[in-house]
Amino acid sequence: MRFDCQARPLNVRARGETARLAGRAAALVLTGALVSLSGCATVNQDAPMPQEIGAQGIVIERSLPKSLPEDSKAIPGSQLVLVPTESAAGLFVPLPFVSEVVTDVYHRYEASTLATHYAAIDLYGTVQRALDGSALLKGGAGSNPLYPIGYVVACADGRYRVALAGRIEQGKWTGRYVVHLPTTYSEDEVAKATPATLSAMRREFGDAALIMRQLLERDAVGALPESRTRADVGSLHLACAMAAGLLKPELVLARGAEVLEDGADHVIVRVAGDLRQLGPSGGLLYGVHYLRKDQLHTFKRKP
Repeated sequence: MRFDCQARPLNVRARGETARLAGRAAALVLTGALVSLSGCATVNQDAPMPQEIGAQGIVIERSLPKSLPEDSKAIPGSQLVLVPTESAAGLFVPLPFVSEVVTDVYHRYEASTLATHYAAIDLYGTVQRALDGSALLKGGAGSNPLYPIGYVVACADGRYRVALAGRIEQGKWTGRYVVHLPTTYSEDEVAKATPATLSAMRREFGDAALIMRQLLERDAVGALPESRTRADVGSLHLACAMAAGLLKPELVLARGAEVLEDGADHVIVRVAGDLRQLGPSGGLLYGVHYLRKDQLHTFKRKP
C-alpha cells in the first residue's frame, strides 16, 4: 500500500469501519510508509532565501497569506490562525460531504468564538517592533511581503501549541520562518483566555519575534546555507494529530531535515513539507524552525 501525502486523515465515521481501518493502519506500519512525508513526490523542499530579497527588503503585512493549512481558520480581527484537529462532528455524520460541511461550520464557529479575546493580540505590531532598525525592513515599492502568522494548534493530546511564523513569498519561492513558543495550553485555558494566559502569550510572541528577526537576517546574508548535516526530527510542535486518524503523532517525523544549528538548548532545522496539508498532520512542517530541545521527542542524526 502506498501512503498518499495528499490524502486527508481518515475519519472513522461508523463503528463498522473500525476493523477495516485497523487493518489499513497495520499495513502502513508493515510497509514502512508511515508519515515519511519528505519522501513523497508532492512535498516541497525549502530553500535558502534568494539573495535579491535581502537587497529588495521586506514590508510587514497586516494580513494573512491567501493559502493556509487545510481546514485552518483565521481568528477574525487578528493574524492568528486556529489549526484544528479533526472535529468530532464528523463522527456523527456518516455522509463524507455532509461531514466536511459540518466540520467546516464547527471550526468557523470555534475561530469566531476565540476572536472575542484573541483579536487583542497584535502580531503586526509585535513583529514591527522586533524588526525595528533591521536592514531588511525597507518598505519600498519593490519590497517583498512578510506575513506574520500566529498558529494556534489543537493537538491530539488535548493541548494547544502556539507558534509565530513569518512567511515571505516571491515568485516560486516561499519562505516560512517558525519559532515555537514554549508554553502549551489546555482547551479550558484557551477558551477562557484569562488575563494571565493572554499576557503570557503576548510575552512569548514578543520573544519569538526577536528570534525570528535573527533567522530572517541570517538567511538574508547566507548565514543559513544548505546543510549536509541531516536528522530525523520529531516534535508535537511540528505534527501533533493522530496520523491517518489512528496512529500516534510521535510516529510523524520530518525525515532528513537539514540541521542548520545545534545549540546547547535549541536546534534550527530546515524541513520539507506541503503547506496545503492539514496543519497538525504535516502542514506545519515546511520551513525553517527554531525549536527548544525540550520540544523534541526525536532527534536522530543521519550518518
